[in-house]
Amino acid sequence: MRQLWVAPIRHHSPACAAHLERLIEEVAPAAILVEGPCDFDPLIDLVCDPRTRAPVAVVSLRETAGAAGAPRRAASYFPFCAHSPELIALNAARARGVPVRFIDLPSDAREMDLDGEPHEGRSLLSSELPFDVGDYVTALARELGCRDGNEVWDHLFETRIAEADWRGFFGDVARYCAAIRAATEAARMASDGTLAREAQMRALLAQVRSEVAGPIVAVVGGFHAEALLDADAAAGQPVAPQPGAARSYLMRYGMRQLDALRGYGAGLPLPGYYQRLWNARGQGGASGLAQEIVTGFAAHLRAGKGGQAPSLPVIVNAIEQAERLAMLRGRPFPMRDDVIDAIRSSFVKDEMPKRHAPLLDEFAAWLTGTAIGEVPPSAGSPPLVEAVRGRAGALGFAVDDGERRSRELDIYRKPRHRAASRLCHALVLLGTPFAERTGGPDFRNDVSLDRLHEVWRTGWSPLVEARLIALSEMADDLDEALAFVLAQKVAALADAGRGRNALAAINLFAAACRAGLGGGAGAVLPLIEEQVIEDPEPASVIAALADLLLLRRGREVVGIEEAMASPGGPLDRLVATVWRRVLLLLPDMADLGEDRVADAVKALADLRGAIELARSSAAPIDLALFDEALDGLAARALPPMLAGAVMAFSLIDGRVTIAALEARLRGELAGGYVDPAERLAFLGGLIAIARELIWTVPAIVGAIDSIVTGLDEDTFLALLPHLRMALLPLDPREVDRLAEDVAARLGTGAGALAVAVAISEGELAENLRLDGELARVLAAEGMA
Repeated sequence: MRQLWVAPIRHHSPACAAHLERLIEEVAPAAILVEGPCDFDPLIDLVCDPRTRAPVAVVSLRETAGAAGAPRRAASYFPFCAHSPELIALNAARARGVPVRFIDLPSDAREMDLDGEPHEGRSLLSSELPFDVGDYVTALARELGCRDGNEVWDHLFETRIAEADWRGFFGDVARYCAAIRAATEAARMASDGTLAREAQMRALLAQVRSEVAGPIVAVVGGFHAEALLDADAAAGQPVAPQPGAARSYLMRYGMRQLDALRGYGAGLPLPGYYQRLWNARGQGGASGLAQEIVTGFAAHLRAGKGGQAPSLPVIVNAIEQAERLAMLRGRPFPMRDDVIDAIRSSFVKDEMPKRHAPLLDEFAAWLTGTAIGEVPPSAGSPPLVEAVRGRAGALGFAVDDGERRSRELDIYRKPRHRAASRLCHALVLLGTPFAERTGGPDFRNDVSLDRLHEVWRTGWSPLVEARLIALSEMADDLDEALAFVLAQKVAALADAGRGRNALAAINLFAAACRAGLGGGAGAVLPLIEEQVIEDPEPASVIAALADLLLLRRGREVVGIEEAMASPGGPLDRLVATVWRRVLLLLPDMADLGEDRVADAVKALADLRGAIELARSSAAPIDLALFDEALDGLAARALPPMLAGAVMAFSLIDGRVTIAALEARLRGELAGGYVDPAERLAFLGGLIAIARELIWTVPAIVGAIDSIVTGLDEDTFLALLPHLRMALLPLDPREVDRLAEDVAARLGTGAGALAVAVAISEGELAENLRLDGELARVLAAEGMA
């Protein structure tokens, strides 16, 4: 009897899984070997536990060198869905009571990660990109009339899921994969770790062969099957796992993460389709699959989850089209592309856009699926994972599927909603992809403060749990994890270079407060003070002051503890420190180069806003000291634009007369500057700080009018663009008001400035049609 059966499979293929069941049933192996990291053997019992419900994955955590050599914990995944041939093999071995082992290199081996810095969600399964690209697959697709390699695979193999001849099936898979391998450069297989992994598989196969009498079934990716059957290849010593090099857990996984269209290199497109194919495998070769998919999607639309529900005739037409397309293409039942084409032609009534139709995008999302698997309690999820998952569920977040949902939180009036907001902010700070804030009041930037609700897009996913697992070595609950991450971020800021990170430190402080870290957020305050004291840039320190004042004003909703924000408390002391640093640096603005004058004026405008905020919120700043610092700046030789900004402050405080301002402005406008821009620079600085002076000090408009009206046309045209730049801070209503004032000075009625252009009703309708057509074109090009 034959002693070695190599089953060449494609990961997550329902047809391979079905034929593997038939192979194992007939061969009755004495041992089963599966491609997968050999250090995962201790988790096989958990994977095969009756309470385990796919999709699940083994996650491997290991230390790697991150940026600047700093250690970081990388997560890699070995996923299983219900129809993964590897899962079928493991369960069959356990059901038969025969030995089963993984035979790939350990998960921490260098050859398992030859792409350097591992990306989040990296799979430990071999990439199946060769199944979709390359000269051989491209030529075969052209010959078969298929659009890509995935359709080629479906056409040649998934259509045979109900056949009884497993020998013929695996023989064809082996020949197909051998052809793909023959078209692959040997140097590439040596450099990407393929040859080293195959050597490990041969070594472990030989080891098991010496220990087991009877037939052995080895389940490996079709690309590797030829290497295991190579009689001339020597079997060396296997690489043993290093104790403590990597820690592995069985965790829940999701259908979205199994989708090849979302970047999963070992997956098939739209995995929900293949799950349905697997479920229907015993129903006459899945002959009713198209009907189940089309009617299921129609019901999804009818529930109001993606578009207008089609009528019964449209549904029937789509099913008939899918079946006829399958017949035309020589398939026993409709495959994925047949169903997609039928939905496209039947359900989409308008002209097909060049890029994506919303209904087809919804169909793709529905056919991908949002299901998340389940693991038994004995899997031993770390306490941190269970604590966060439990809190999220208690606060009303869905944690049983991977669908992303929008949620509005009334953070002003509802304590439970504030707690939900804290959790979202906390998971953002921890670096999980659970939540994304899309709207709401922003006390950090003084934006949308009139909005009552905070809006989040949230979705529980395996990547959330993987990040929490990575943190579980340092923390058992959310507060401990937040404290650890905050300490890491504080250390990173301190190491990044002093004197340039005040704003980053304030951002971190605000994030910690919003996350509900409580007193732990105070750990950032000394860092902010240190950064501010050593920051030589006035603009940076002014921005830091404004940020602190905004946080102080919104302290209750932001989550700053009462003890920290109490009068004279740590936050007030920090505000006073930043204020003193601003005053110290203010006279140094005179030394900035000409290319930085505009930046200095903008910083002074921000400073005025900060001062007004401090006055309205009774912040602990000594405004008398500001006058002294401003006088120190005014005493220096200043560029005109900066001089205008300084005089605006002095005029606001009543320390300069209107007559003095008018005299200086007339002198600047009438000055003999070679560059026309310099004649308007003083006015630009004045308006940048206090544009309301145009209405409260009529002498300003009078000075402009008296100078401009005396200019010849060429000089006026040269000056005009710079006049527009000087008036740029005015909003459209203020521009209209200024225009009316000028018109009144010239004896022209305000109504003469507006011209009504009459158009016919037909022209209006045509313009609206063109507008709609332009909107559709922009949407189709992704520019809407």
